Amino acid sequence: MNRLPNITNSVSGDVIIVGAGNWGTTLSILISPHRHTRLWTRTISHSDQIRKDSENRRYLPGIGLPSELVVEPFGASRIGTNDLVIIAVPSHRVRPMSEKLAPLMSGQIIVNSAKGFEHHTMKTLSQVIGELVAGSPLVVWSGPNIARELALGKPGRAVLAGRDMSVLSRAARMLRNDRISFEISRDVRGVELCGSLKGILAITIGLADGLELGDNFVGLLLSYGLREFVAIAEFMGIPGDTIYGIAGLGDCVTSSLSPHGRNRCFGRLIGQGMPPEKAIGEVGMVVEGVQMLQTITELEDLKVPIPLFSAVKQIVFNPDGNVRELLVDTVMQYQTRPTRRIYSMEGIG
Repeated sequence: MNRLPNITNSVSGDVIIVGAGNWGTTLSILISPHRHTRLWTRTISHSDQIRKDSENRRYLPGIGLPSELVVEPFGASRIGTNDLVIIAVPSHRVRPMSEKLAPLMSGQIIVNSAKGFEHHTMKTLSQVIGELVAGSPLVVWSGPNIARELALGKPGRAVLAGRDMSVLSRAARMLRNDRISFEISRDVRGVELCGSLKGILAITIGLADGLELGDNFVGLLLSYGLREFVAIAEFMGIPGDTIYGIAGLGDCVTSSLSPHGRNRCFGRLIGQGMPPEKAIGEVGMVVEGVQMLQTITELEDLKVPIPLFSAVKQIVFNPDGNVRELLVDTVMQYQTRPTRRIYSMEGIG
């Protein structure tokens, strides 16, 4: 990955953010002071509430919105030729949202900021969008971006990944703001897969938090969990620059350590004794790490060394045993191996 060169902000066009959850609202706060921005809500009542209160009380309470931001229901205004569309909905809504968006598009750039994976098709989200919205160039936004921190003015960085440099350059100009800067990558698939995998370790750290196992134990979990994160990423054929960059380990560590992350919150609730099904409802948002735990089952059969994540999968999907005992025993008996190259999954099948 390379740092994006210092560029001017001379390109025309609006930014349209599809999805008014905490992340979509945060993006509107970042971008609207610098470019005409429209935030598209799912319902008329939600857009009415945001305009009335100048605040998204449902998803980002206590943070005022810029006066120049336009808030309206999905599809209320036309997408112009030079506009850029950001998809900021949960991963499970990317397909239906793309289907609704497709008739409104005519080749405008799409930036996907949703993190996740379509597990029943084994496709990345950019693949799903590309199939449904033909002709629109795609860019992926990822990285260690806790929404509320950025909305409160704290600094951050993100990765913009795409295959066309001219599209990346235009997207970076249109998204330029004073709170977050960008790195660029050509590894779209790797950036997306890292964004999906990071939730597994965050759930693991949350379990230790809920079980009150202490900081020493969390240090062990981070060491072994990051080892397994790298093993899976290498097996999936993700290049080292992506694995060890901010879209990989950077996002993984942030998600694991931040008390605001939904994956860590889910793990903490289970550690405190709440059944997994109830914990998902308590979090109130999609817990992507749970879906990825299901997806990595095949990696166990292929002998990818992931004993810690296998134990976490057992805790989440078969929680009848002693959660504390299983997690502690797995870590205390963890067998480290010499660093070795993991074979790629490409070509298997």
